[in-house]
Amino acid sequence: MKRTRTGFTLVEILIATMILSIGIMVLLTGVGNCAKMMLLSKQFQEVQYIFTLVDLKYPIEATDNVEEDLEVPSVSATELVEAASPQMREVLERYTFERTGEDKTGDLETNQVDDGLRIVHSIVTWGPDDDDREELLRYVRIKMPTKK
Repeated sequence: MKRTRTGFTLVEILIATMILSIGIMVLLTGVGNCAKMMLLSKQFQEVQYIFTLVDLKYPIEATDNVEEDLEVPSVSATELVEAASPQMREVLERYTFERTGEDKTGDLETNQVDDGLRIVHSIVTWGPDDDDREELLRYVRIKMPTKK
């Protein structure tokens, strides 16, 4: 009488386990990267919201003195929103904003012509690291004296 074997051998079970574990590792890596991108996207959205709030409260306008007129000292983002919900205030608590203006004095030596543009640095920070900040550079035209 011939005996037939049913079931899997040990080698087949080990190979199936290895293939399954590799698939799970790839899946978990993808989920981790997705969560990281979602966090970065959320931070980017919050920073863009803060830039919008700052533009509403401290608009950038043509001026004679960029350093003094456009400069905003370091302020907490919660100071920018008076009518925010408590949940939104909690989110904005960890962000700070500052704006500085500077003349393009280095460019004047090479170009020899003052085009009336000045650089405005808008910076939002949310942590102690240098990576935890977003900087927005803008150019502002100053009021040029009219030629008579």
